[in-house]
Amino acid sequence: MAHLVLLATVLVWSFSFLAAARVRQDLSLTQALCARFLPVLVGAGVALIVRRPLRLPRGSWRRILALGLCGVVLYNIFFFIGLKEVPSGTAALIIALNPVFTAALARVFLREPFGWRKALGLVLSLAGLFVVIRFGSDKPVDWPYLSAALLLALAPLSWAAYNVIGRSLPPGSDPFDATFALLFAGSLPIAFLADGAFFRALYMHPGALWAALYLAVPCTLFGFTAWIWALKRLPAGEVATFVFLNPPLALVWAWLVEDTSLRPPFLLGALVLLAGVFLIVQPGLRPVPYSPRLRSGEGE
Repeated sequence: MAHLVLLATVLVWSFSFLAAARVRQDLSLTQALCARFLPVLVGAGVALIVRRPLRLPRGSWRRILALGLCGVVLYNIFFFIGLKEVPSGTAALIIALNPVFTAALARVFLREPFGWRKALGLVLSLAGLFVVIRFGSDKPVDWPYLSAALLLALAPLSWAAYNVIGRSLPPGSDPFDATFALLFAGSLPIAFLADGAFFRALYMHPGALWAALYLAVPCTLFGFTAWIWALKRLPAGEVATFVFLNPPLALVWAWLVEDTSLRPPFLLGALVLLAGVFLIVQPGLRPVPYSPRLRSGEGE
């Protein structure tokens, strides 16, 4: 059952790039953030009420606020900015750099080892990143496209910071409670950006509304919960292997829906990038792309 839940979660996440691109076609950056996280705010708030009393030590709240800032606010700002110019298939590969950035930050801030295998993975990932950005679009590689791709790369960097901060939560912190708390804390300031123009834009663009609801409910509320549930039942390394299904599936969706041309240099760059990521995460590195897993002191 845990494997089926993981497969369903990755399948849902793989379509999120197309959904986010659809939102950005019709909404501004602040409107896209509001459309995605107003439902998350409500859902996470209800979950926190239902789960009371929360198993969150007093000392965990400062880190939870930092997690909300990195995993919700910063990640999605860079994510939506990048998807304005970068094709969804290329975006999926850039986001897959999360473990690479996590390993680098863990080395700097947590003094974790960074041997030759991870060093080689870092080199391959960056080389593959250059190729997929260069050949990931039929547009010329001008400054608007290049700057969008570089800003998009800050999204997995923000999530890497989320991973590193989450690993230092005090023992006894429940991962479900911490995840719903950080989603609520991160979504709350975004809710204040909603105004009359935002609701009029949603009324005028129902397609963007449905795409935002897809990002909020299946991708975020369901996806985060399902991922934690699976991590409590399977080894972290085994769970991490499912992440490698995400970029290929996103490329298939982009090819089917957007009619994206998958040129041989782009596919080669994608293989090199994913090979580098594989060297980083197998074996040993626990945080993975899109993983809401938090250290809870339960030895998960």
